[in-house]
Amino acid sequence: MRRTKSRTGQAGHIGGRAEQQDHAACFASADGRCHLLVVADGMGGRTGGELAARTVIDVAEALWNESAQRPDDPPAFLESLCQRAHAAIRQHAEDCGESAGATVVALLTTPERAWWVHVGDSRLYAFRDCRPVFRTEDHTLVQQLVRSGQIDEAEAAAHPEQHKLLRGLGGYDALQTTHGQMRVDPDTGFVLCTDGFWAKVAADEMAGLLLAEVLGDACAQWVGIAVARAGAESDNATVAVLQPAGRRSGFAYRQLWPLYAAGVLALAAFLFHAMR
Repeated sequence: MRRTKSRTGQAGHIGGRAEQQDHAACFASADGRCHLLVVADGMGGRTGGELAARTVIDVAEALWNESAQRPDDPPAFLESLCQRAHAAIRQHAEDCGESAGATVVALLTTPERAWWVHVGDSRLYAFRDCRPVFRTEDHTLVQQLVRSGQIDEAEAAAHPEQHKLLRGLGGYDALQTTHGQMRVDPDTGFVLCTDGFWAKVAADEMAGLLLAEVLGDACAQWVGIAVARAGAESDNATVAVLQPAGRRSGFAYRQLWPLYAAGVLALAAFLFHAMR
């Protein structure tokens, strides 16, 4: 098994929290044709949230190995990932007497197609030619208000109940998941992230990650920027990226340098004020 290949990268930052409750993983088949990316955001007291998120990743890795890195039925594989993690998290909470839960977003790709599943408010963004074409809809009260037309996206960003989840792994109710799929072209890329990341990094800025020369470094830079923008009370921030198979590093990459420059300036300004 390979945990990473050149087309994938991930990074996380603890932010202003006492504990890192986000976890992510990128898996690739031996021939590099099939990829699995998973991001989980834990919830719960003491170590419950961290363990819940780590459980999601452990279940994903076990299933990936069981499938010989090439699942025959991608939607069923992703559903099993969620259901197994849900049951394991719930069992731990019962055994230890502490609350535990997690959000999850998982992506499975072949050269021709991509499938995903999500529960909660960790998101998947899909891009074609570095332009955002799709994102998952959060399972939150605020997203429900947006969908019904009671508030707009701008109001949702500052809504006091923005983080109130309607679904999550580890509860006692039957788990409800949301699936999606799309055709994959050589210019198709994906970004998966927790709310601590997408709340502070716009989709247009995420596009720069799809053309980064050193993807791990770029992911680390942008989680740092997300945390800096959020300030002292920042949430954990985590991102995982699958770059397009036909990734170009020339002109298109240079077109995106202002986004990186803006990010560097934002981080420098935060550090300057923090050290005063």
